[in-house]
Amino acid sequence: MLTIVIPAYNHEHYVIEGLEAACSVDLPGTEIIIVDDGSTDATRLKIEQFLQEKNPGNVTFVVKENGGVVSSLALGLERAKTEFIYFVASDDILCYEGITACIQQLEDHPDAMFCIGGGVSFASDDPDVNIPVYGELHEQFFSMSASSRASALYLNYPQPILLQSTVFRCAGLKEVGGWDPRIVLDDYSMFIKMFTKFPLLNHDFLYVPAQKVVKYRQHGANAYKNVSRQFFIIKQMLDFLAPAEIYSKALGKVLAMHFLGAVRLGRFNDGLSLFKNVSMGAKSYFVYYLASYVFSYTGRMLSKLVRRVFG
Repeated sequence: MLTIVIPAYNHEHYVIEGLEAACSVDLPGTEIIIVDDGSTDATRLKIEQFLQEKNPGNVTFVVKENGGVVSSLALGLERAKTEFIYFVASDDILCYEGITACIQQLEDHPDAMFCIGGGVSFASDDPDVNIPVYGELHEQFFSMSASSRASALYLNYPQPILLQSTVFRCAGLKEVGGWDPRIVLDDYSMFIKMFTKFPLLNHDFLYVPAQKVVKYRQHGANAYKNVSRQFFIIKQMLDFLAPAEIYSKALGKVLAMHFLGAVRLGRFNDGLSLFKNVSMGAKSYFVYYLASYVFSYTGRMLSKLVRRVFG
């Protein structure tokens, strides 16, 4: 029925908690594939010790050279033999009830290729504070018509949409060709392909935010942002997937967002480095979006000032 794929890389402090949660899923025919992507810490040792002690019969442990998360996801999809598949990072915690609810929804809607459930984020140092991952912007995005979402996928994509809050049909992922090994970005690139091929809410895909599927961990390892690297990863994805008529506009908006992010971090030179290998068309849209962001920010500051003075 279900394959759970756990890509693991340098999560020695969290991987067992995630693996225990996966082993708690007792749906008939559940298989677990955990892929160590060449970890350099004790992740592999922790997994091997767990498997020796608990001896779960439905867990396959794969160790490979470091190739990035996309290679681990692709390997899991390749090995899956079940109708449904679920991916969860080795530092996150799946919620069995939510996964079960998503599978039931997919069984009730046989044309739907994926079901996005809800999720909460939490900090490693404060696990009792849970913040919903999805909100009003996601609701609006999922409810769009196919034509409206076609451009919104590149211009107004609500972050994040999580692989680990989503149960897929293997057939749907394979129909869009799975993950492209040339693209580093794992979740955004796949959802672009899935929403493009399967665009209709409550027919092609489902959204059930009340069903908590995952606890999404926020901690030091994923809180730090290398602005330049993040920008060029997104640019790479746009190079391969964005339609020509949207490409420059989408890249200009991403450029403006990451430039401002670098400036806020006091890394102006990093911001300037983003302009390498960017077309004049994208730079023109950068100016437009930068002015829009600055104007919006200035307006909010003036509004706060007015409320303080006259409120």
